[in-house]
Amino acid sequence: MTSRTSGPLSRRLAGWLGALLVAATAVTAAGPAAARGIGTLSSEYPVALSVQIDPATITDDDLREIRASGFEFVRFGVRPPLKSVNPTLIDYPKLIQRVRKARLDAIVTLFGGKEIWGHEPGDLRRGPGNASKESLFADFAGDFIKAHSADVAVWEVWNEPDLKTFLRPELVPEFGAASSALCSKLEQQQIRPNIIIGFGFAKLPFVGGSNGKVPPELEDAFVSAAKSDCLTDISIHPYRSVPETALADYEKLRVQLDRRQLNKTGIVASEWGYASYMPVRNQGAQAALVFREYLINVAAGIKLLNLYSWRDRGDSYFSKEDNFGLKSKGGEKKEAYSALTEFLKIVRHSQKVSYQDAGGTSRLVLRRGQSLLNVVWTQGGEKTVSVPAGANGSKCTRVDFFPQMREGSCGSRSGEGFTVKATSSPVLLSISD
Repeated sequence: MTSRTSGPLSRRLAGWLGALLVAATAVTAAGPAAARGIGTLSSEYPVALSVQIDPATITDDDLREIRASGFEFVRFGVRPPLKSVNPTLIDYPKLIQRVRKARLDAIVTLFGGKEIWGHEPGDLRRGPGNASKESLFADFAGDFIKAHSADVAVWEVWNEPDLKTFLRPELVPEFGAASSALCSKLEQQQIRPNIIIGFGFAKLPFVGGSNGKVPPELEDAFVSAAKSDCLTDISIHPYRSVPETALADYEKLRVQLDRRQLNKTGIVASEWGYASYMPVRNQGAQAALVFREYLINVAAGIKLLNLYSWRDRGDSYFSKEDNFGLKSKGGEKKEAYSALTEFLKIVRHSQKVSYQDAGGTSRLVLRRGQSLLNVVWTQGGEKTVSVPAGANGSKCTRVDFFPQMREGSCGSRSGEGFTVKATSSPVLLSISD
C-alpha cells in the first residue's frame, strides 16, 4: 500500500538530491584555483636566466645561440603601433613566434607611448576621440595580451615608470588610473596570465635607498593591482656597484610586501647588468660582476633574472650605455659571456644548499647529483678560505672561469676540507666521494 505522502516526499527528496548534484558539479567544474605567479616557474637551472634583446636587430642565429648558451628566456619591450614611439613598426607577433621557434620563452614588457600619455601639459588627460589616456593604454596592453597569451610566458606591465625617461613626472598621478583601467579590462575579458609582473621599478619600492625613492602613487598602484590579483609579482631593476648588497635589499622588500598582505607576491629581477666601459671597468671586471650577480640571485632564491643585455648598443669604449652587452656590437664574445655560459653548463640540474657571507667572503653551495659545488669569492682582495668536504669528500676538482675556463686539482685535503685562494672572480670546487 502506498502512503499518501510518499509522492510529495519523493519529489522533495529528488529536488534536494538534484540541487546537491548541481552544486557538486559546479565545484568539480570550477576546481581549485590554478596556481599563478613566478613561484610556478620551472627551470633547468638554480635561477632561470633571461637576456635583453633588441627587437629591431635580433637575428634567428642570435636566438639559437642564446638558447644553446643556457638562457631560457629573452626580454623585450612592445610599444604601440605609433611611429612616434615605434618608428620602424616592428612586427612583434612575428618576433614572438621566432622566439618560440628557438625554444625560448618571452618576457614581454608593455610600454606606453607619447600619444597614450600626452605630449603637451594641456593634453595630459584626453586623447583622440575624447578617449582617456588611461583607456588607450588599457586597450593597447589588454588587446596585445589577449592576442598572444598562449605564446608569452611572462608579461610585464610598464618599464621604470619611476624614471622620467619612461614616464614624465607630471604624469605620475595618472599612473594609478592607467593601471586600474588595464586590470579592469583584463578582468572583463577574463584574461588571467599565469605570470604578469610590474612595474619594472628602477628604484627599490617601499624601501628607498641610495638611488632615491619611488613616488608613492606608483607604489600604491602596485599594491592595488597585486591585491586585486591583477599582477602576480613585483619586478625590480637592482642596479648597484656590487651585487652582494642586493641580498639585504631583497630581504627588506620581502618584509615590506608581507606587511602589505602581499605574501604571495614574488620578486623578479627583470633587468640588471654591468657595462664594460673605460676607464671605469674592463671586460674582466664586468665578467666577475655579472657572474656574481647570478650567484647572488641564486643565494636569495630569486626565480628569474634578466641580464642587460645580449649585445652592445654602440662602439664607444667610453660610453656606459654602449657597453652593457655580453657580446660586442660586432658579435665578439666578451669575458662575461664565456664565464657565465661555462658555469651554466656545470650547474644545470643543481639546487641551492646554502649560502654564507663571512667578512666579505662568500660561499654558495649547490648540489648536483652526488656532488657538492662550492662557489667561493670575495668582494675585494684575495683571501684564503677553507671549504669543508665532509667525512667522505675525497675527490675535488677546481674550476676557474677567468679569463677563460680551466679545470685542475684542488690540491691535497687538509683537515676537514680543501683550501682555496678566493678573489673577486669566483672559483668553483666540485667535491664528491
